Amino acid sequence: MERRELIHWLVATAGLHCLDSLAPADLLALGRDVHRRSRDRALRALSRHAERTVAAAAERILPDADVSAFIDKMLGDWHTPTERERFLAGLPQLDSRCRTRSGRDFVDCTAADQVAVITVLDDEVTALRTDRGAAVANEHWFAMLKYLTVYGWCTSEAGMRALRLYPLPWRYDGCAPA
Repeated sequence: MERRELIHWLVATAGLHCLDSLAPADLLALGRDVHRRSRDRALRALSRHAERTVAAAAERILPDADVSAFIDKMLGDWHTPTERERFLAGLPQLDSRCRTRSGRDFVDCTAADQVAVITVLDDEVTALRTDRGAAVANEHWFAMLKYLTVYGWCTSEAGMRALRLYPLPWRYDGCAPA
């Protein structure tokens, strides 16, 4: 998959209406900027437990993603209050489903139990997409988590290295003579 295809896919599946109008290069720049600004910063949208849950879920969605700070920054600064509330209201489903399955919170479950719960949620979003369309499915809190995980990883240095986009293929001559 080419970088532009990936970025177009991210926007198309995002459910983030504010990002729909951005060009692929701008979307990439935004993601990189969010990573830079989310370092060494206190949590804004997520509680400590929610941040641990998001980090564990993101690891099951995309290993070595390390995107919990990115997701917190996006929720706090880019999502509407309604989108943020929907995400935060859905997140406890990971704990409740794991408690039903194994008697423990999501972060304390085995990797196999975490993957099983995430697989069921992903299947529910896929069924919703088939039955009611992408627009409805993209509103689901788990679709938001999955999107933010992939977007965060793709715009991180580790993700860009894995996609062979780092160092960036273009150059910047900020002090070049006119």
